[in-house]
Amino acid sequence: MSAKPFSDSRPGIVLPAALAVWVSGCATTDCDPGQGGFFRGLGCSASGSYGQRQQQMQASLDREQQTQAGLQSRYAQANQAAIESDAQRQAAEEEYAGLQRDIDALNARLAQSKSKKKDLSREIRSVQNQLDLLKADTMSPRAELDKRRAELDRRLKELEREVDLARGK
Repeated sequence: MSAKPFSDSRPGIVLPAALAVWVSGCATTDCDPGQGGFFRGLGCSASGSYGQRQQQMQASLDREQQTQAGLQSRYAQANQAAIESDAQRQAAEEEYAGLQRDIDALNARLAQSKSKKKDLSREIRSVQNQLDLLKADTMSPRAELDKRRAELDRRLKELEREVDLARGK
């Protein structure tokens, strides 16, 4: 007997074996191109599982890209809100600094006003004391006392006007 090629000697075995492998490839729902062998790949390709897997992977990729786009949009909104918040904070700080300058100026004016009020009060008491001394003076000539009293009355009225101006009347 001469040696015949494998396919010639057992034709009934190769075809059923190939069909069994092909059928097992078709029955598989998990067709990963990185796994399995040639026959499984043929089975997955023939059954359309590769196409389904590709569509599922594309759908998953699309969902992830949409999620990423949404997250990027929210990040941009949050970043814009932070920028606006920072601008508002800076504006508020500038306004606060301006108000603080105004308060400092008012406090300086108040201190100056209090000092002036003390000076005016002291001067008013001095004029009143001088008037009291004039009333008690019996030695000076009457004309001189009247002249001096008129000067002191005029000065007292000037001081009272300054007090009224200081009070805002």
